[in-house]
Amino acid sequence: MNTTASAAHKHRARLMRRYLTNRVGRGLRAMLALLCIFSLAASACTRDTGAIASYYRNRDGRVDEWQYRLDDGTIKIAIDTTGRGQPDLIRTYRNGELVKLERDRNLDGQTDWVEEYDHGKLTRLTRDDNFDGKPEIIDTYRHGKLVLAEYDLDACGSVDRTDYYDDSGKLIRTELRKR
Repeated sequence: MNTTASAAHKHRARLMRRYLTNRVGRGLRAMLALLCIFSLAASACTRDTGAIASYYRNRDGRVDEWQYRLDDGTIKIAIDTTGRGQPDLIRTYRNGELVKLERDRNLDGQTDWVEEYDHGKLTRLTRDDNFDGKPEIIDTYRHGKLVLAEYDLDACGSVDRTDYYDDSGKLIRTELRKR
């Protein structure tokens, strides 16, 4: 495991020791240097933009998993499943439960598949099948079962067709929007 915050702290501590032993001596300059270095280290350890850990899951020598902790306690795990060096799968956890799963299916760096969960059950699936940045299909689930499917058939950015399903998963009604 390679923890970024720990590595940054060790690097700053090494710089501080080198600085203090090379011609600084004692006094106000040394105190200022210590204060600056420790304040930088503290801010680096509490920032939520950098990875808190990174891993070599497939042991090829390149990092392929990054973990982030956000201010609200949410954990994001970004995984490179293709070996390109960029994540194409992101899992978000809150209080130990999966709340969101995002995929980049065409490997362009943009999320085009989003699954949202509540207490372990799928509640919403959003898909951008033509990779234009706008969803073409939005499925809504209740108790893990599909209840509503919305389609943007012409990729204009608004819903053209809505399918409604009963609790058994049977299609009960379809509405078309006219323009």
